[in-house]
Amino acid sequence: MLGSILLSLRVVLIFMVFFLLSFIFMFVFLIRFKNTSNNLIFGKTFSYISAKILRIKVNLRGEQILHDHKHSVIIANHQSYFDAIVFGAIIPPNTLIIGKKSLIWFPLFGWVFYLAGNLLLNRKNHKKAMGTMRNVDIAIQNGSSLWIFPEGTRSHGRGLKEFKKGAFYAALQNHVPLQPIVVNTFKNSLNFKKWNPGKILVEVLEPIQTKRVSVEEITSLMTRAHEIMKNKITLLDQELRTQALGSESVPVSASSS
Repeated sequence: MLGSILLSLRVVLIFMVFFLLSFIFMFVFLIRFKNTSNNLIFGKTFSYISAKILRIKVNLRGEQILHDHKHSVIIANHQSYFDAIVFGAIIPPNTLIIGKKSLIWFPLFGWVFYLAGNLLLNRKNHKKAMGTMRNVDIAIQNGSSLWIFPEGTRSHGRGLKEFKKGAFYAALQNHVPLQPIVVNTFKNSLNFKKWNPGKILVEVLEPIQTKRVSVEEITSLMTRAHEIMKNKITLLDQELRTQALGSESVPVSASSS
C-alpha cells in the first residue's frame, strides 16, 4: 500500500517538474532560439531534479570519452520516457537530437524540443525525411554532434531492437565516428515502490570509426554497432544482478571453538 502511494507520488512530482521546466524553458529558448547548448541546459536541470526526487543512483562510466571525442553521431538504447532523466545528465554541449515529427504536438515539451534547435523527422514522408537529413549534414558539418536513438522507438525493456539506418548514414556521409552509449535495463534494476529504488549503470563505449567504411558496408556497420551495444547491456544487467544477490545474502559469522 505504502509502496503504491510512493510510486504515485513520484510520478506526479516528476510530471509536475517536467511540465514546469518545459514552461519556463519555452520562454528561455525563445530568447536562445536554436542555441546548440539548449539541450545541455534543459537536460542537466531536469535530470538533476528528477534524480533527487526519485532517489536513484546513476553510475556513469567513460564520460571522459565524450570529452575526448566532441564531434560524433551519438547512438544510445531507447527504453522509455525515463531515458530523458538518465541521458539528460550526460548530453554533451553542442549536441542536437533527432526526434519524431509527432513530438511537436506534445504540449510544451514538443515546442521546447523544437525551440532548442533539435530536428524533427517525418518518417511517413520520404521527401521531408530527406530534407531533415540534409539539415543533419549541415549541423554536423558546422561542428555539432547528433544524438539519435537508432532503434527508432522505445523497447520498454524487451531487449535492443533492430536499428534504423539514419544515424549510420549521417556518420558515414560526414566522416564522423559513431559514439555508442548504453544503459542497463531499467525494469530489472529499479523499483519505485521502494524508498531507494535502485541503481542505474550508464557506460560510454569506445567510438566506432567510420572514415574507412563505405556506404555499401552500412549493414555490417549496423550489425557491429548493435552487437557491441547489446553485449554491453547484457554485461551491465548481469553486474547489477550479481550486486543484488550479494546484498541479499546474509553473512554468517564464524564461531571459534
